[in-house]
Amino acid sequence: MANSAIDFYSHRDGPNPWKNVILFEELQIPYNATYLTFGGASGGVEHEDFLKKNPAGRVPWIKDPTTGIELTESNLISEYLVDHYDTKGIFSVEGEQNKLLVKQWLGFQAASQGPFFAQATLVKRTITTVDRALRGKEYLVGDKITLADLAYIPWDLALDTILLGDAEAATAKERKKLWPDWFAWHNRVLQRPSVQKMIAIQKKVQGKE
Repeated sequence: MANSAIDFYSHRDGPNPWKNVILFEELQIPYNATYLTFGGASGGVEHEDFLKKNPAGRVPWIKDPTTGIELTESNLISEYLVDHYDTKGIFSVEGEQNKLLVKQWLGFQAASQGPFFAQATLVKRTITTVDRALRGKEYLVGDKITLADLAYIPWDLALDTILLGDAEAATAKERKKLWPDWFAWHNRVLQRPSVQKMIAIQKKVQGKE
């Protein structure tokens, strides 16, 4: 358990930091969230005060006073939180193969969801890949939930907006028909209390309660 609250720099709208919030809540890690804005104004990710912490001017960024570790990049932060604070093994896996598969799916998520995820063709290709991988399975790696599953949730929550107007996948009903295994998996992960808590926090800080 963290001796002191982790400093967590985030922003309200971008999906990536919310992966980490799921873990903070699930693993009951104390954290202090600071929500930055985009740009170089005071309180922004490109303001000199934050650039001293992360020269890339990107969030999420953490500082763990218990270990002295400072990190950026959401998937790396997730791996760190599990390595240090998942004492019950909720998201941990055994064996080199499974550990590498978690990293593989985290890498695929980072490469496929992000700057180009607004392109409907790439979005659907990404979902198709995950759907194929989930045939006959409940989770991406082994028979339990891992970081690989959690990483996709914040981006997938934005699909109604991202695929708005798409000819075949604009609605949840259409997506369920196209990708039944992906759809079942998405909703399975979505039901975790920590994911629901993340969604509630996100709505609150975005003023959407």
